[in-house]
Amino acid sequence: MEEQKTNNNKESTNFIRVIIFLGLIIAVISLYFLFAVETPQKPLAGHGELNADNIPIGGSFELINHNGEKFSSDQLKGKPSLIYFGFTFCPDICPTSLQKLTEVMNVLDKYKIDVTPVFITIDPARDKADLLKDYLGHFHPKFIGLTGNPDQIKEVANKFKVYYARAESKVANNRNYMLDHSSFVYLMDKDGKYLKHFYMSSTAEEIIEFIRVNCRG
Repeated sequence: MEEQKTNNNKESTNFIRVIIFLGLIIAVISLYFLFAVETPQKPLAGHGELNADNIPIGGSFELINHNGEKFSSDQLKGKPSLIYFGFTFCPDICPTSLQKLTEVMNVLDKYKIDVTPVFITIDPARDKADLLKDYLGHFHPKFIGLTGNPDQIKEVANKFKVYYARAESKVANNRNYMLDHSSFVYLMDKDGKYLKHFYMSSTAEEIIEFIRVNCRG
């Protein structure tokens, strides 16, 4: 009888050990799926959350404005600015974003909040000063268009963590190429320091409200 009781205890202990072991395996598998599968990897700059590593955004630069004149980032100081990177041949995202910024500017003008909207091309090969001037004529009159040589544009884009790349094309040296690019709007303060970025999905109302609260005076 005593021997049977001992065997039963052993079996019970072994059963408990098996249950604990299986529980550990399930926990490990669950953690794997939670962190390795369900948690998204950090995206490249411009493909989702920007500046996940708290790297400084923005900085000084010198480019050419839409009037063909040299333009320094120092000229933006003294008032907040909204900076967008795009290109004039963009069929939908860029004009949509610039139209939204035009709506923002129209409302801010009514509130007498002075903000400078800036469009920096990522396509300097085609977007020369005269083309930028003509293109921006369809949007808010305060827009400043900026271009430069490819190295200058790359330097500025890197400072703002902007992603852009020429889309694949079957035709070599095709002047009708397209560009893939991020679509953030950067709000810089009156000293040229980064305040916030807005997404393609951000509404004009959201941008206006943030500026009203944070950029008065």
